[in-house]
Amino acid sequence: MKLFMTGGTGFIGQAVARKAISLGHQVTALVREDSSAVAGALVRLGVTLHSGDLREPQSFAATAGAADGVVHVASTNDASAAAVDEAAALAILAHLRPGAAFVYTSGTWVYGNTDGEPATEASALNPTPLIAWRPAVEQQVLALAARRSIGAVILRPAMVYGYGGGVFGMLAGMARQTGSVRVIGDGRNHWPAVHVDDLAAAYVSAVERAASGDDRVAGQIFNVVAEDAVAVAAIGEAIRVSVGADRVEPWPLDDARQSFGPFADALALDQTVSGQHARQVLAWKPHSLGLIADLSVQKHFQQIDGA
Repeated sequence: MKLFMTGGTGFIGQAVARKAISLGHQVTALVREDSSAVAGALVRLGVTLHSGDLREPQSFAATAGAADGVVHVASTNDASAAAVDEAAALAILAHLRPGAAFVYTSGTWVYGNTDGEPATEASALNPTPLIAWRPAVEQQVLALAARRSIGAVILRPAMVYGYGGGVFGMLAGMARQTGSVRVIGDGRNHWPAVHVDDLAAAYVSAVERAASGDDRVAGQIFNVVAEDAVAVAAIGEAIRVSVGADRVEPWPLDDARQSFGPFADALALDQTVSGQHARQVLAWKPHSLGLIADLSVQKHFQQIDGA
């Protein structure tokens, strides 16, 4: 299959590219700088690079539209994220042929606090302010894809870990600098979790099945969750031990907002999220170490390309 992907140089995107290449797919990745170290690593994997800018859909939409499937994982991660994401997704869908597949990245933060009850894909949404715009884009993607007979899939990944990347690598880096792991709130909240390699397998399964015309997959939403709820206090302690920090300390939400803005509210969420639908329909089975075990491996907190 000919795949096009955005975000190929990012933490999740690199894992998706590795998985897709390993299964024999031809992968083209959107990159802003084809001379970067991470871009070079993609080339060594066998990925074809396409120079363009996520903020300029005309720089990549036609190339994406020539693919059998597109995986969209890129984000600007700034104040423009909502507008850029919507424009990029709709431009790609406008260029894809009927019968192609499109996998859109959302996330479990759209559920907000779940009050100890496991959220499923049918649960009501209460998105944290940082991504309050995302449910509307999910629906736009599904509606436009249906009108154009494109197999769209929405993936809602949990908190992504592995190889010292993602939020967990950020927390470890802060702990090295300050000597303490700062946990927003009192640590009694929980995060759903998934290893980046397991998440990559879900992406590839989704795009393959949607492109094959599987009507159990096309037009559907899937939570990609390996562990429904991991205690944030336990996460903080595992990071503390791994990096040799002195302590885990609470960080009042109001104070954290001064540093992180609405990202602090996202990290303060208390969530339990079920990934059973993805396991059943995508035949997805996580194989990696659980989050706490992974965090306990100190070498995972060494800096890696693109983390």
